[in-house]
Amino acid sequence: MPTAVNPGHPQRWFLTRRLIWISLTVVLGQSLISLAITTALTNRLMEGLLQGTMQRQGLKALNRVNNQLDQLTAAQAKACCTLKDYQHFLKPLELNDGKVALIVGQAGLASRISGQDRFSTTQLRQFATEAIDEEGGFAIIHTSAQNAVAVKAMKLAGGAQTGHFVYLRPVYAMPAVKTQSMIKFGAELVLILVTGVVLVMSAKRVFQPVRRISTDLASIELNTLDGATLSTAKAPIELLPILEEFNRMVERLRQAALNQKQFASTISHEFRTPLTVISGFLQSVLNRSDTLTEQQRKALGIADQEVLRLNRMLSDLLDLSRADNHQLSVRRDAFSLLPSLEHALRLARAAHRNPIHDDLAAVPNLADLEVVGDPDRLVQCIGNLIGNAAKYSPPDQPVALEVNHQGTAVEISVIDQGPGIPADQLERIFERFTRAEGVALPKGESSSGLGLSIVTMLMQAMGGSVSVQSTVGQGSRFSLRLPVADQP
Repeated sequence: MPTAVNPGHPQRWFLTRRLIWISLTVVLGQSLISLAITTALTNRLMEGLLQGTMQRQGLKALNRVNNQLDQLTAAQAKACCTLKDYQHFLKPLELNDGKVALIVGQAGLASRISGQDRFSTTQLRQFATEAIDEEGGFAIIHTSAQNAVAVKAMKLAGGAQTGHFVYLRPVYAMPAVKTQSMIKFGAELVLILVTGVVLVMSAKRVFQPVRRISTDLASIELNTLDGATLSTAKAPIELLPILEEFNRMVERLRQAALNQKQFASTISHEFRTPLTVISGFLQSVLNRSDTLTEQQRKALGIADQEVLRLNRMLSDLLDLSRADNHQLSVRRDAFSLLPSLEHALRLARAAHRNPIHDDLAAVPNLADLEVVGDPDRLVQCIGNLIGNAAKYSPPDQPVALEVNHQGTAVEISVIDQGPGIPADQLERIFERFTRAEGVALPKGESSSGLGLSIVTMLMQAMGGSVSVQSTVGQGSRFSLRLPVADQP
């Protein structure tokens, strides 16, 4: 049973029904226009031009026959006309393209045919009779579905005994008819083009809601689920179930995302305190006990490193959770760059076994250089990059930190001699929980896939950027770029 339309809601419409009605209207309109053009051309050319052509050509042949009649002597005229006379009168006529000349009278029927004999005597007599009986002596006779003949009958001079001169020719071999066919073909071609344009424009109009929905869907991201509901106000009835189900799915995703963010935030907060306690006890045992064996110290050192790594992962998760909830605090203040660089290097050298080189002493006026951003977050970004470089490099391979002052910006680069990253993976490595495919971690190392996404998020929040250059087998260069302070 059809659903009643609620007056309080906008009128719904059917996508398929509209498309069907438009298509039927276009096809019907094309057929009617084509029929009207064909009928008009037929009436104009076949009845008008064709009759005039036959009149001119028939009169020309008729005059030649009448000239022969005028030259007859009185005795010949009195004896005229026999079937042999008819044939004699027709003999001088020059015919081509399937034209036929007939004389029909009391003596019978004589004919002169150009080319192959296409018609029998019976057919010729029938054609002549129909033309003679028509007013004006002109008739168009269809011999088949694809062929027709035009017949013009004219009275010969000399009385009833001389009979009628009949001129006949195939219609479709005439130039006028060929012109008609070309005009008809051109008209149909134009109609096809017009129909195509109309259908394309109609399809665009009909599927406009689909394109609008597609655009809305493309703009939805995980962080914008609050505004991801699709409007059903002017949607076609066929799409309503899909839109309504999508909106319900978005609501479920929104709730799931909220639960996930709250879970990550809670876990990060709850785990950091016990991890800090564990790390404190481990450091206390390592620093104050003189009775530990070398193996015990090594085991406790590994445990302490793992606690620190887990703490860093929880910090990253907490930052992501805060960013998703729009609660991440990142400053954009002017600060001296050198102390942050030195602090990041001290932390990195204490945490990693790889030699870490720098060119800070070679950078002119570095002590006076100020950039815009967050000094603590910059230390975090540099630490993440150096940690990645050390993780993917052999323990004896150095990691380098380079600073380049480029006018209105400062570029801080971390260079390693690791395995390098394939070109098709350079953009993917900055996505969350993503690692470069084809790049193996050294034995005993692991990666959460969060470090580079955290760096990207923090650098963008500070008004900077991060980029990478890498060659497989030679290493990678990650660069942080921040604006210089006091710049317009």
